[in-house]
Amino acid sequence: MRIDITMTCTKRLSIFKRTVESFYNNMFKDYLDQGNELHFIINIDPIGNEGNTFDFISVLNNIPKISMLINTPSQVSFPKAFKWVWENTTADYVCPLEDDWELLRKVNLLDLIRILEEEKDLALLRLPAFHAGKDSMKNWNKFFPYNGKYYECPEDMKRGLGFCGHPSLIKGEFVRNTIPYLDENRNPEKQFHSRGRTPIMQEIVKWRYGVYGTPGALPLIKDIGRKWMVKSGYRKAGCKAHFVQWEDLKT
Repeated sequence: MRIDITMTCTKRLSIFKRTVESFYNNMFKDYLDQGNELHFIINIDPIGNEGNTFDFISVLNNIPKISMLINTPSQVSFPKAFKWVWENTTADYVCPLEDDWELLRKVNLLDLIRILEEEKDLALLRLPAFHAGKDSMKNWNKFFPYNGKYYECPEDMKRGLGFCGHPSLIKGEFVRNTIPYLDENRNPEKQFHSRGRTPIMQEIVKWRYGVYGTPGALPLIKDIGRKWMVKSGYRKAGCKAHFVQWEDLKT
């Protein structure tokens, strides 16, 4: 079985390397050792001050038994980058992995696949950034109940919290059903959150959504990009919630 790993990146090689190495050591290595395949689909936007394309390829070349497709556009655009990496997926499962997440502990990737295979209307399982409680798990300022397998997004929260950009395992069908409707000029995550009857939202309401974990489990992922932004002098331009481009504070 092959999984497509989609990554939207900027030129911050140290962060990219830390992300890739943490996911390889804690989730991808065992999966690859069992004869499975990973295909990395990466967009590197031309902003940042660390590394060139060959440096990024060198990081990936340290992972055995993978293939890769890399795009290096001439202009910076998070929405265009997001759509490009999703448009190039062909696998049954897609793992969106922005370049500033660290995987803190071991994750059995085959276990995520097993759950998704068992539940045909479950679109995705995302990795938790919060501690897992006995009966529920915090997601931002809301709580998802435990259903015996994972923490499930309540029906009335799907439009706002069903999909997010956290590292996840998503069914390829969901990815390819939503690609045609993504607007390249708007923040992609916000397009998955609406009270309206847009084509994407009509797809959203067809599925169920979960967060992987069992009661008492510790958070699995950590955002490592914020410190880099402060240190290097970059920030998300405009409203962070509707981010589409980076801003260089040094210019």
